[in-house]
Amino acid sequence: MIGQWSRFYKFWEIYEYHGHFDESGESRRGKVLFDGSEGVPHSDGGFRLRSTMGGHLSFSNIPLKTSLETFPCPLERGDIGCYFVRVRVEDTVWDYIGKSAELKKGISDRLREHLIKIAGTTSIHHVTPTRKFSSLNAELRTDFHLNPNTSEFFDDHVELAFIKVDRTAAEYEQHVSKIEGMALAKYREMVGEFPRLNSTDETRGLLGLEDLLIPW
Repeated sequence: MIGQWSRFYKFWEIYEYHGHFDESGESRRGKVLFDGSEGVPHSDGGFRLRSTMGGHLSFSNIPLKTSLETFPCPLERGDIGCYFVRVRVEDTVWDYIGKSAELKKGISDRLREHLIKIAGTTSIHHVTPTRKFSSLNAELRTDFHLNPNTSEFFDDHVELAFIKVDRTAAEYEQHVSKIEGMALAKYREMVGEFPRLNSTDETRGLLGLEDLLIPW
């Protein structure tokens, strides 16, 4: 639905994770060394958007675990807007709110980058690591004794939500940016702090506004 936030979807409702190495021999990339093992990296970091079928992706010939007829994928490649990533382990939650107004791949490609950061496989998938996501990966391994580089981890602990924007609108980029700023401001108002995985405060233009809104 355009212009309204979705519910939180379980990771498996939108993506499948096939791991960082392609065991099928379909990938056209060269061999790399990762975590002491050599292999050929999967397309898209191994994160398969369920609605993307066919093409030259390394997992294209692998049947979906849950068919689209049984459970349609709510996100399409090229959908633009804002998204909400949540990692939940027991009572601990890590959140991230972001945006994408890029028309070719849209939200799905930005999500792919964040999922690769969570898995900790940035070094072999041409994704730049960021401090807070790297800290999340280390904390999951050290404090919770979890390996985030598994399909089980994503299925059990990652949730995704989004709001789509009309890509044909004349000012779609401005619309996407406004939604992101408002979402972050509302998050801080309700939670009392900024999302733990965000590093840039897109609400900084609101500083001082509260003083002006005190009843006269």
